[in-house]
Amino acid sequence: MNNGTAESGYDISIGFVRFVLIGLVLFIGKGLMAQQMLGLGFDNYNGAAGAALNPASLTNSKVYLDVNLITADFFLESNMGYFDKDSTSLWKLMQMARGHSAQNQDVVFIPYQEKGKQNLSITSRIQGPTIMLQDGRQAASIGIAFRTVSSGVNIPYQFVASQGRLSDSVLLHHSFDDNNFNISSLSWAEISLSYAYDLIEREDMKLTVGGSVKYLMGVSGAYIATKNFNFSVPNSKTLDIKNYDGEMGFALSVDYDDYNNPDFDPVFKGHGIGLDIGILYTKLKTFPKPGEKRLCAKPYTDYVYKIGVSLMDFGSIRFNNHTQVHQIDNKAATWEHFDTVQNRSINSTMRMISDVFYGSPTASLTGTSMNMSLPTTLSIQFDYHFRKNLYLGAYLQQPIRLRLKSIRQPPVLGIIPRYESRMFGASLPVVVYNYEKVRLGASLRFYSLTVGTENLGALFGTGDLTGMDFYFSMRFNLDKGSCLSYKKGACFNANK
Repeated sequence: MNNGTAESGYDISIGFVRFVLIGLVLFIGKGLMAQQMLGLGFDNYNGAAGAALNPASLTNSKVYLDVNLITADFFLESNMGYFDKDSTSLWKLMQMARGHSAQNQDVVFIPYQEKGKQNLSITSRIQGPTIMLQDGRQAASIGIAFRTVSSGVNIPYQFVASQGRLSDSVLLHHSFDDNNFNISSLSWAEISLSYAYDLIEREDMKLTVGGSVKYLMGVSGAYIATKNFNFSVPNSKTLDIKNYDGEMGFALSVDYDDYNNPDFDPVFKGHGIGLDIGILYTKLKTFPKPGEKRLCAKPYTDYVYKIGVSLMDFGSIRFNNHTQVHQIDNKAATWEHFDTVQNRSINSTMRMISDVFYGSPTASLTGTSMNMSLPTTLSIQFDYHFRKNLYLGAYLQQPIRLRLKSIRQPPVLGIIPRYESRMFGASLPVVVYNYEKVRLGASLRFYSLTVGTENLGALFGTGDLTGMDFYFSMRFNLDKGSCLSYKKGACFNANK
């Protein structure tokens, strides 16, 4: 067993546990937040946006041409604790997330003290130029996006409640034995090509299949995957580790010897492939009308209901540049003077951890490349058309974790009532995150400009903040069954 001590010059009490469970996410995930944009994805006038839920939805849009100019989605949700509503406004929290006020004393985070596993989800999507075109029974889209997903899964409550302070009563004079928890983050750019085809079209039904292939360019990634962490805290200065079995890997856009210096050489530190596949059954109100040759003249066929199933974000990114993988295999250590540890840099911290467990500053380093899986999910979508402009949608998302170190999107269950016309659209999603937190959202669309949230309470400050969400979309699109004409007016129905 190794008696670890702090390196010379260490003088601030910020510990290994705090670094492991909080530090990486804070400097990887600055300014990164998002979710499903249910009010946007279910709207039949938003074209390619539906592919974010199910690529088979492309042929079911009310528009034949859709050009996304910019779409941004920002989301955070956690059951670790909350920000006090009287001292912490949404604006202060957004500034903190952007890295401008991380030490702001006015931002008060209060961790929950209840025992149990805790989870964190921080995701974002910025969708750049994307174009979708439908020609009869087939539709295709191509676009670019930048995405980030950070997650903490099954995090033991004592790490968050104590914030890594051994002197905290939650840790002091107690023993813990925790298994299978992780914290991870992944940022990447993607170029996606999506295609959907109405495989079966008979009388008043059709069956559509769709898929997306995405070329992934990894900007950064990191994970800490812990199989077992058995430890006790005999006094406020000592961490007695009976066993640690886990792995840490990172490929970050920062100088590993200086947190304050970015490192974008190269910008993309890894590459990979991602896939989406989906199927959609549509019960139509009328029989499809064949025969029109012009894209603009082909009519939209209304539906009674549609139900879809999709597997999203299946794939991975392999990082080969600026990458380190550290492994600690069932090691014990008595970490003396833990209360005076300071994380001066990533390299110095990893050397210190390796020295504590192995007696060597480099023994924990086992590789310079790593694979990180995308946040794979299985989802079900349902949409019912009541009458005229009234619809009711439902959405279920279930994460599929292929490995312990994988990032994860949370389970989501949503009911989405909405009003939809060409000029105006509105929805009021009721969403349950992680099968425990209910949120009321709202989405408004004026022609092709959409703004929305899935957490109205955070925007209006009606309760303590456990998360936030906001999205908007600007796009240009053209309706099915209407063609531009200089002789018969700016827009006339080609089917009349």
